[in-house]
Amino acid sequence: MKKVMTLVLTIGLFAFLATSCGGNSGSGDKAKETQKEVKKEMTANLDNGKVVYDKACIACHWKGVAGAAALTDKPRWEEIAAKGMETLHKHAIAGFQGEYGVMPEKGTCTDCSDQDMFDAISYMLNEAGVTAK
Repeated sequence: MKKVMTLVLTIGLFAFLATSCGGNSGSGDKAKETQKEVKKEMTANLDNGKVVYDKACIACHWKGVAGAAALTDKPRWEEIAAKGMETLHKHAIAGFQGEYGVMPEKGTCTDCSDQDMFDAISYMLNEAGVTAK
């Protein structure tokens, strides 16, 4: 009986983490809309990026939950930055399924604007010590 309860609790914890840090990979329409938005020149506000990070991104990116790049994992952030800011922004808004896991649509920050997402990405890249191409 103890093994069954442990299994049930483990599955419940995994389900909680999966819904907190994973989710919808996004729709094609949202990706197209996002691409149009990114083409506009955005300027990063790192102070706002920290606020957004602390509000939403920290849940997965602080320690690397569910395959997310931990804020201190510079090699992962270098790999991510190599994709370019336009791609990172598009993936953050529309969602992305990659080799490490899932970036949910807007990182589950449903009330974040596109600018908020840009700021949060810029903040995390800055904290990791890397620059997107």
